[in-house]
Amino acid sequence: MQLSIRNLSFMYEGSWEPVFENLNINLDTRWKLGLIGRNGRGKTTLLSLMLGKHPYQGVIENPLTPVYFPFEVEDPTQLTLFVMQQAAPEAEDWQLMREMNLLKVTEDALYRPFDTLSKGEQTKALLCALFAREDAYPLIDEPTNHLDQHGRELVADYLRGKDGFLLVSHDRAFLNRCIDHVFSLNRSDAWVMQGNYDTWEKRLNDQNAYELARNEDLKKDISRLTESARRTAAWSEKVEKGKFHVAESEVASLDRGYVGARAAAMMKKSVNTLKRRERAIEEKKSLLKNVEQVGELKLTVLDHPKKVLISVQDGKVSYDGRNVCENIHFEIRQGDRVALTGANGAGKSSILKTLCGLGDALTGDVRIATGLIISHVPQETDALSGGMRDYIRQRQLDETLFKAILRNMDFEREAFDRDLSTLSQGQKKKILLASSLCVPAHLYVWDEPLNYIDVLSRVQVEQLIQQCSPTLLLVEHDKVFLENVCTREAIIL
Repeated sequence: MQLSIRNLSFMYEGSWEPVFENLNINLDTRWKLGLIGRNGRGKTTLLSLMLGKHPYQGVIENPLTPVYFPFEVEDPTQLTLFVMQQAAPEAEDWQLMREMNLLKVTEDALYRPFDTLSKGEQTKALLCALFAREDAYPLIDEPTNHLDQHGRELVADYLRGKDGFLLVSHDRAFLNRCIDHVFSLNRSDAWVMQGNYDTWEKRLNDQNAYELARNEDLKKDISRLTESARRTAAWSEKVEKGKFHVAESEVASLDRGYVGARAAAMMKKSVNTLKRRERAIEEKKSLLKNVEQVGELKLTVLDHPKKVLISVQDGKVSYDGRNVCENIHFEIRQGDRVALTGANGAGKSSILKTLCGLGDALTGDVRIATGLIISHVPQETDALSGGMRDYIRQRQLDETLFKAILRNMDFEREAFDRDLSTLSQGQKKKILLASSLCVPAHLYVWDEPLNYIDVLSRVQVEQLIQQCSPTLLLVEHDKVFLENVCTREAIIL
């Protein structure tokens, strides 16, 4: 069955630029379809429009019922079974159980309050409810954000066995494992292709190389046409003046009417020539748009007199008098790039917060080098609100550097003037990451820094770390990213 989008146009109220303008695309609802594009290109917006959440111009025809993931849970204190039944009201209990077995969710989770499940368990339970529905076309928005690496592999294999869905994700390994088509929202167009993330990346790189070479030719054409237009304008001006400045020796023999008519004809011709060249310039300038640029990011790494910056021995993490994990042992030396790994709920975020002075859940023999400057990226973005200038002032950031980093991560200029609370999750995460990169530090502590961030920006951050070699302690589940930047891992059991 075909999902058809025709002449789709949409702009948020108060925005300067449309999110979509005359978008036309045809999709097969049986495809395992990955929706890829940079933050702010309209991925989540498109899902919202397909759900009918905003008025738009154009047509979206879907033969199935679009259903959004994650399902909004109104009362998380209910039993998980009741939450799943609300998410899939037409599904039988045996259908829910079938999906739970496929995702390896234990039956006892059904009879526990939903809010007592880990974030990863909640994700799996809601996915089970989504695919227990027989009438649904699943619109899956960032399902991996609360899944550890094992959970991502499990969910990817689960999705690969399904008939069709539209999936937004920025995890390259995850996409490679579960999709068979890509829907790409680009800078100035959109296209659909068969394949996975690697196939899409190769096409994008080939297209970028072609566009860059073409742009160089276009710039030369623009320069040539601009110079020609300048000469035409000068010649036109000379012709116009000429009809009023006839040499005295020729006055008697010339017909002033003839001279004026001839000058007017030449003037009209030169003006038309000038207009054609100006139109050609504008047309060629309009073609210089579709290169997906990956700008350079900047980072200032400070040197510390101590080799060992952090040491944790016999550590444990406790909440409300309950030990979450024990026997924690690791140390961070200058130049290390350490991935803190472990299952969901193992206490990784609590360890990072304690080391940054934002909590006390980690106890034991914890030693932090004197005078250590830490730059932190928190996991959550909910605290972001207010204006961009207020945010910059409160954190005493270099405004020029901060905005340059954001622009290099393709952060839209018009977003600088919006309240931070209205930005997308990806845009908010970029603000937190750019803020950290602005701070010269001995150690960078990042808690899931890539959540919601587009794949091209992930590549930028990888390149930055490889180039600058900062000392880094992070929690992250993007397998490709970890393989590319980390020197070792510290496992929390």
